[in-house]
Amino acid sequence: MGLDFLGAPYSAGLDVASFVISPFPYDATASYGTGARFAPARILEASSQLELFDEELEASPYNAGIHTLEIPEVPIEPKKARRLAREIARDILLGGKVPVFLGGDHSISIGVIEAVTDVFEEVTVLHLDAHTDMRNEYQGSPLSHACVARRASELCKVVQAGIRSSSEAEWKYLRKVGNIPVTASSIKRDMGSATREILERITNQNVYITLDVDCLDPSVMPATGTPEPGGLDWFELIHILKQVIKHHKVVGFDVVELSPLPGIHFPEFTCARLIYKMIGYMVVFRGLSKK
Repeated sequence: MGLDFLGAPYSAGLDVASFVISPFPYDATASYGTGARFAPARILEASSQLELFDEELEASPYNAGIHTLEIPEVPIEPKKARRLAREIARDILLGGKVPVFLGGDHSISIGVIEAVTDVFEEVTVLHLDAHTDMRNEYQGSPLSHACVARRASELCKVVQAGIRSSSEAEWKYLRKVGNIPVTASSIKRDMGSATREILERITNQNVYITLDVDCLDPSVMPATGTPEPGGLDWFELIHILKQVIKHHKVVGFDVVELSPLPGIHFPEFTCARLIYKMIGYMVVFRGLSKK
């Protein structure tokens, strides 16, 4: 028996759902802290403790219909895992639904982004992360979590925000192609100006959001494999997401790199709340609610 986002009583059938949650337990490319493969189940469990009513939106977003797929057995081999993610995401998109992937390490996003660019001709990926993830390969693999943005940039435009860690080679590459990220420090310095820059750089109406939870500061999100100090706080991240979702059509998103810690529960609850908040913004700004 599977786990449902928010709990079984609030799960919609696939035929009537606007959103499809796809848990994807995979962390074979993790290079520091491991455990992200356990995140999808923990997020789904934590989601049952959420209030269904969003006080900011004065709405209950679940009314738009949220369906949760069964947790699959994901192959360890990166190419096979990527292929499975692509197939699942493509089926969801072709069914007219919004895919919401729960990682898993960040490498799962490669297959999902491939599916998005299969279905939509013009799309921008908004990459929220502490790290640039622009390596051409890492530890011998071009499908590593450290290569996600590089692979995505080969498919479509990528706008990066929240960045505060990069190798010299990655930074030189980004400068060469004219795609310097909106850094965490610039967001901290002037959130309004940084948000406007993000919106200006998203030149396509269709947007896919890939959100590594280490974009948040470790004080907010300690349960992640590669934490970096100086990250975003809850309201900074929510402000950016709200404005992007308000002004663009978000066709799907993922939340990745949660590595649950023994004895504490707030990181997975934070992820569940974040997912429900993003769904809520999409419901309100795109008029998806069925009630």
